[in-house]
Amino acid sequence: MSIASEGTALLNGHLDPDISKNFGKKTINSFSSYALLINNITGPGLVAMCVAYQHGGWIPATLVLGVGAISSVLSAGFLIQTMTRFRGNEEFQSRVEFMEMARALFPRWAYYLVFFLFLFNITTSNVSAIVESAQTLDSTFLMSFGQACALEIAPSFGFICVDKMNPLSDSVFGENVWYISLGFIMLAIISVPVGLWNLEENMIIQNLSLIALCLLLSQFCMQFLYNGLHPEYLPVSSLQAGAGITLGSILFNFAFVVTVPSWVNEKRPDVKIHSSLWFSIAVGTLMFVIMGAMGAMAYQFPFGADLLTKLNQRGQWMLTRLGALFFPPLVLVPGIPILSIIVRYNLLENKVCGPFWANIYGVILPWVIAMFLMSGNLLNFILNWSGLLTVAPLNFLIPCAMFLKSMSQEGVFSKSMVRLSFSSAGLGGLVNPVVEGDSKVKTPTKEKDNIGYQSYSSTTPTKDQEAAKVLGSEAESLETWKMLPISDEGSISVAW
Repeated sequence: MSIASEGTALLNGHLDPDISKNFGKKTINSFSSYALLINNITGPGLVAMCVAYQHGGWIPATLVLGVGAISSVLSAGFLIQTMTRFRGNEEFQSRVEFMEMARALFPRWAYYLVFFLFLFNITTSNVSAIVESAQTLDSTFLMSFGQACALEIAPSFGFICVDKMNPLSDSVFGENVWYISLGFIMLAIISVPVGLWNLEENMIIQNLSLIALCLLLSQFCMQFLYNGLHPEYLPVSSLQAGAGITLGSILFNFAFVVTVPSWVNEKRPDVKIHSSLWFSIAVGTLMFVIMGAMGAMAYQFPFGADLLTKLNQRGQWMLTRLGALFFPPLVLVPGIPILSIIVRYNLLENKVCGPFWANIYGVILPWVIAMFLMSGNLLNFILNWSGLLTVAPLNFLIPCAMFLKSMSQEGVFSKSMVRLSFSSAGLGGLVNPVVEGDSKVKTPTKEKDNIGYQSYSSTTPTKDQEAAKVLGSEAESLETWKMLPISDEGSISVAW
C-alpha cells in the first residue's frame, strides 16, 4: 500500500502553519538562481576533476560529463513536472519538496529507501566539502605562521603541531590520526550559524561565492598556461587500475538534482526555470571540462591527490597559492549550509521531527562525521564510492520513476506515456515549456479535453477520491492527477 493511499494523495498536507513558518519565502531572483545552481554543481568534485581526466582519459571523462549534464536536465524536468501534480501547487504557488513527492507516490518501503539514499547522499556531499575546506585551511595556517596545530583524539590524546607539509597526504597531520584542528573549528563557527538560516537568506553568500569562483578559476587557468601544458599527461583513454572509480567522482557533481525542488519552492515567479537550469548546467559543465583537461596537462597527479594540493606548492605564483588557500572557504564552504537547509526542509515537511532535531540532523551531524574523516585521503575515497552508489539512482532514476508513477494513475500510462519520446526537435521536445513565462503551468480541466488535455470521469471512486474522503474533503472536488498536454508532434512536453 502506498503512502498516498493512506491519506496524503496529492495534497499539500504539510501546509501546517507551525511547519510552514520554518521555510523561506519566494524571493530568489534570476542571478541568485544561477549562483545557487552553479555553486551546487561545482562542489568538492571540481578540485578532483583533474585526477578523473588524467587517470580515466579525456574521452571517457568528457563523455561521462556530457551524459551527466543532459541526464540532470531531464531528471530536474521530471521532478518539476511532478511538483505541479500536487493540488494547490499547479503554478508553484505552494511548497513540495523532494521527499514529499516520494512519500505521496511510492510504497512505504520504497519511501524509506529513497529517504535513506537522500540523507546519505546529501550528508556525504556536506562531509566532503567540510573535510576539503578544513584540510586546506590547516595548510594555510602552516604556510602563514610556520605551524598548524590540532587537538589529537587518537591514537593518543593531546595537542599536536606540525611545521612542514606532508607530501603523501591531503592532511598536514598525516594518516591515521583522529584530530580536531583549528581550521575545522573556525569553519564550524562560520558555517553552522548560516546553516540555521532559510534558503532565501543565503542568496547574498551564494552571489559572492559565484563571483569568487569565476575569479579563482581564471587565475588557475593562467597558472596552467604559465607552467606549460603537456598533452602526454592527458591520455585519450586510460585503463589504469582505479580509473573506473575515479570516473565515478564525476557523477558526484550532478548530485544537485535533488536540491532543485527547494530552489523552485523559493524562487520568484518571474524566474524562468528552463533557462536557469540549462544555463547553469552548461556553465558548470564547461568549468569541469576546462579545469579537468588543463589541470591534467599542467600537473601529474597520483591517486588520492587533488588540484589544490598542486596549486599550493612552492614554485607557483603567490596569487595562485593564495587563491588555492581561499578556494575552500570562498567556494566550497558556502555550499555546506545549503545542503544542511535542504535536509532540514525535507525532514520538517515530512514531519519526521521538529525544528530542533531537524537542525541537529541537517546542520550538526555532518560536522560530527567529518571529524572522523579529517585524516589523510579519505575524502576522495568517500567521494568516489558515494558517486557510484547513490548519485545515479537518487538523481537520475528516482525522478524519472516519480514522473512515470504520476502518469500511471488509472490507466493513463498506457494512453499517454507511450507517446513520451523525442520529438522532431530533439531534446527540445522534451524540455520546452508549454506555456509562456516558464514558471507557470496551466491546470488541465475537463473543458480543455478537446485541445489535447486528458482527464477522465468515472462513477467508481478513484484512489485519490477515497483518499480525499479520509482527509474529510469532498470527493468530487478533488481533481484527478493532472495530465500533461500533448504536443502537436505527438510527444509529451515536460511543463516547466
